[in-house]
Amino acid sequence: MGHVKSDTLDVGGPVRVAEYGGDGPLILLVHGLGGSIENWDVAGPLLTASGRVVAVDLIGFGDSEPRDRRPSVDDNAGLVAEVIQLLGHDRATLVGNSMGGLVSMITAVEHAQRVGRLVLVNPALPVSRLRPPDFEVLTKLIGPLVPGIGVPAFRVYRAAHSPEEETAETLRMITADPNTVPVWARKLLTEANRRRRGHDWAIPAFLEADRSIARYVLRPRRFSRMIHKIGAPTLLIHGSKDRLVSVDSARWAATERPDWTYEEMDDVGHVPMLEVADKFAAMVNGWLEAAR
Repeated sequence: MGHVKSDTLDVGGPVRVAEYGGDGPLILLVHGLGGSIENWDVAGPLLTASGRVVAVDLIGFGDSEPRDRRPSVDDNAGLVAEVIQLLGHDRATLVGNSMGGLVSMITAVEHAQRVGRLVLVNPALPVSRLRPPDFEVLTKLIGPLVPGIGVPAFRVYRAAHSPEEETAETLRMITADPNTVPVWARKLLTEANRRRRGHDWAIPAFLEADRSIARYVLRPRRFSRMIHKIGAPTLLIHGSKDRLVSVDSARWAATERPDWTYEEMDDVGHVPMLEVADKFAAMVNGWLEAAR
């Protein structure tokens, strides 16, 4: 399993992309905060029945060094639009998880001509008043945003935890059951963590991206205005046991956009494409097939 090959595009700096195979329309996979191409290595090959499947490392993540570029969600939306063109396609189906879902939504608004369809997988959404994130999640996502705390806190954490421990702790937070993630995929995620520690730009990029997400999810009215501008047919998938983005937030989005297809996955956390890849891919492939 995993990607067939990876390559580096030049989009004002290096951008790593990975090919999973498949022919036909482009399906571009967009990872979440702190993620990378490796987040898609389980599900990517299973989506090739629906088209040419490619994943991208956003600016400031994986091996896409920022240089003079900003790792904000808005700048990464511009990057996604350019990557679609550089891959030789007029438009793509965007499959975005978490922050990648927000990046995909912004792309669908600001670069609508590049987006044919949207698949939002536990996307970043406004914080639910019914069920706010739990204390551990709030500490890890909001704590680093406090001025002067973020970079030192990350460095202290990494000094005290091995890449293997960091992966295990992350999976415990983002999955309903870490054991649902294949062992080989956990190893690839750990190697990505290990590489990230060698990038001096990784922590500042994470923090800047996190701040840019907050500017959307902490402003429900702004978010509502944005999603009502999306014209692309959209499939919204959400795990019922997501600790980062409450399922109540997904239900709110589905109510705001009743024309979207909404699928709730029972006993699944924040990353269905890692936890229940077969079921997730069948859902996406089925929706794309019905659309055709």
